[in-house]
Parts: sequence; C-alpha cells; structure tokens
Amino acid sequence: MRIVGGDCKGRKLSAPSGRDTRPTSDRTRESLFNILRHGIGFQVEDACVMDLFAGSGALGLEALSRGAAACIFIDRARSAKQCIEDNLTALALTDRGA
Repeated sequence: MRIVGGDCKGRKLSAPSGRDTRPTSDRTRESLFNILRHGIGFQVEDACVMDLFAGSGALGLEALSRGAAACIFIDRARSAKQCIEDNLTALALTDRGA
C-alpha cells in the first residue's frame, strides 16, 4: 500500500496486522480524490479532513500528501492508532495529523 499522489507520492504505508482492518486500496483512494477534484471541484489544499474508522490512516494521509492543512484520525483499535502514528512519523506529517 502506497500514497498515490501529492508530496508523499510513492511512499509506503504500514497497516495494522490481523483481519480487523481493511485499508482503502490505492485505486479506490485515487478514484475518490479524482472525483473530488474533477467531478465536484473540491480543492483538498488547505482543507481540514477527518478519517473515521481510520485503520492505517491511508485516506487521511493521502489528503495530507495532497495538501490538506490537517487531518483528525479516529479509530478505537490500539493497533490502528499505533499504525497511524507510525505512518505520520514515517511521512514527516506529525504536525498536521491528530
């Protein structure tokens, strides 16, 4: 699993182990952000986003990579929370994620 676009394009993401989380696929994230940008004209840059049921945080991290100002990640699983923190650190985005 990798970041599809933006400043962190191509960087690998880790995912929580086990079968409790199912990270959003690269293709799905790419399609979503294409629809937001070209379909409805939503600009991700400087937006504040929320990644509910975040798991690996892939969706919010994708938004941050594409210029979102901040992202709030929400997940109740400890393994997911740790994975999100690890991914934020690996991508040097800790200042924009909570």
